[in-house]
Amino acid sequence: MQAEQPETGSAAGRWLVLGGICLAALILPLGFTGGAVATPAIAREFGGSPVALNWIVNAYMLAFGSTLMAAGALSDQFGRKRIFSVGVGIFVLASVLLALVSNLFCLNLLRAMQGLAGALTLAGGSAALAQEFEGRARTQAFAMLGTTFGIGLAFGPVLCGLLVQLSGWRSTFLACASRATHRRAGWIGPAASVLPERWGCLPTV
Repeated sequence: MQAEQPETGSAAGRWLVLGGICLAALILPLGFTGGAVATPAIAREFGGSPVALNWIVNAYMLAFGSTLMAAGALSDQFGRKRIFSVGVGIFVLASVLLALVSNLFCLNLLRAMQGLAGALTLAGGSAALAQEFEGRARTQAFAMLGTTFGIGLAFGPVLCGLLVQLSGWRSTFLACASRATHRRAGWIGPAASVLPERWGCLPTV
């Protein structure tokens, strides 16, 4: 499949694309910081060795860092916006499942899935901006992207800490997907069934 060709959409359409990508960049840092902030509360509920608990953060970071360049190549091959959308969808699904998970092993697996989704989202979004904007407008677009990502990193730990205190550690993951979850409710439920029952990933009723 060939890469997407440069588009000639309206200026309003391009800035809408920028707004959507910047919103994702604002939420993605919660994936970096949420797990770290929530680790003590997760340890109180699930227990686990220090090594296993470290993977709450390490699984995300390793998956994100090791697949970022490959995600960029996939964006060129299959389409920037398509990869961005797939990344956002997987990130939402992983975040919702993390809020439901019932053991540390499955939580760490889902953190890796969330990190992969973050790589797809960031690589696809960045490539889409490079495709949509040129010259000075491209510089401004990437400046806005960097600013929103930085805001997310700066305030993410504070927000996650408040969520842990007020609503428990699960809310830190659910917050990543709170707006998009409702739109994808039709496929999040069926997709959750891919978690093997023998692993006990989801609580039984």
